[in-house]
Amino acid sequence: MKRRTKRVLYLLGFISFLVGVLVVRPAWQARRPSDMPRNSVWIDAPALPFSFYHGWWFGCWIDADGRSNRCRLWGGGLPEPTVYEGLYVSCESKAPVQRDELQVSAPADSMGMWVGNPDRSLFAPAAFLTNGKVLVPIEAISRCEKFHTK
Repeated sequence: MKRRTKRVLYLLGFISFLVGVLVVRPAWQARRPSDMPRNSVWIDAPALPFSFYHGWWFGCWIDADGRSNRCRLWGGGLPEPTVYEGLYVSCESKAPVQRDELQVSAPADSMGMWVGNPDRSLFAPAAFLTNGKVLVPIEAISRCEKFHTK
């Protein structure tokens, strides 16, 4: 086979591979579980070998009492997929936010989203809202200083 013919075949093979990846990639991405709120966001975890996707779903909603914010961290593939669920309050007002403000956004860095209260063995995710507010679990309200910008 001529050298030029080989190059053309390699180029066509590479283009076919790229098209295949673009067509099949959506099947690799995680899908929001049906028991998570519609405003849930996907939070990437550090890379793992032999994994198509890795991370958690995180979402918040107004609790049944109509006055509380509740958030859930969901990790698929675990025996118990609910990693954490609890009542959340705003770091700014120390109170729940209204329904129209409760729009969750994925954190810039998944390592910086964790808050904890070592006295109670609590490590939970903070909720970052699109309006710039941060929600934390009620038990970790003392950890809000971590999110104050200087």
